[in-house]
Amino acid sequence: MMLKNIKIAIVLLCFLLPILFWGVFLQTKQMHLFSRGDYFFDKTRNHANISQIALIFPNDVTIHVLKKNNFWTIKEGDNYYASIAKINTLVEIIRNTIIYRSDLLKDTDRNLFNEAIRLLSYDADGNVVDDTLIAPLQKHNKYYLAQRNDDGFLYQLNAQLLFSSNVMDWVQMPLIAWDFKQIKRIKTDNFEVFRRFEYEDFQDVNSQNVFSSIKGLTDSFWYLTAEEIKNTSQFDTSKFPKIKNYEITLFNGIIYNIDIFSDGEQFWISIKLKKDAFIKKPSLQFIKENSMLYDGWFFKINKDKGYIITEFVP
Repeated sequence: MMLKNIKIAIVLLCFLLPILFWGVFLQTKQMHLFSRGDYFFDKTRNHANISQIALIFPNDVTIHVLKKNNFWTIKEGDNYYASIAKINTLVEIIRNTIIYRSDLLKDTDRNLFNEAIRLLSYDADGNVVDDTLIAPLQKHNKYYLAQRNDDGFLYQLNAQLLFSSNVMDWVQMPLIAWDFKQIKRIKTDNFEVFRRFEYEDFQDVNSQNVFSSIKGLTDSFWYLTAEEIKNTSQFDTSKFPKIKNYEITLFNGIIYNIDIFSDGEQFWISIKLKKDAFIKKPSLQFIKENSMLYDGWFFKINKDKGYIITEFVP
């Protein structure tokens, strides 16, 4: 009798197990189908210590955003400081990207990710927290298609997921943001000019001759950006000797001491912030907060601007 009961139990178990597994599968599927409104980067979003985010583009460009000493830096920019605006946008994407819909991933769906951007997040120990693929936005579709942690589902995301593969777009720029009206004095190797008020023309400090052409020089400095960045330890001054120096004093008392290095083809600059004798308190704070963006760094600038700046004669 006991043997008969065991046989009956085995038969029932064999019958019920497939139903149980099928129910679990349907429940899991249903849970994902109803994941609308969940956060896509949920693991990264809720992790206490994300130390690195990697963006791998289909053109074989990789950008690593690293956290060092409480600052975000860009590995491919010789670990120079990351753009505050870019980091804020990236954090906003990770914190706010919402799942619009999720479905089981089909084999045919994988072709959609041939040109995908891969975004990985890492903890302080180098462990992957999230490994995601984001496909290019399809024509006539307002939702991005994505995969997450190889979980077998295709996600539609309600977000603007635009990432630049240009490394220099990820570093803090511009190098210089002041314009013509803010400049009080310009001193360089072959001339020195000044003015007392912003509406005056520049005059030579020795002859008092007026120079109206100075704006052509200052326009080349305005909103100056870098094409490449190197730390002092990586820069070869024997290959790129110093060819010129500018000392530019602003009305707020900040002095930009700019050295120019060149081999005739490439132009690099280094910048140091100094203070005028009549500097204002807010400007002192600016120097304190921004000197780290210049001290110990060399910046490659546009070749045409490099020629204008070094060859300028008032």
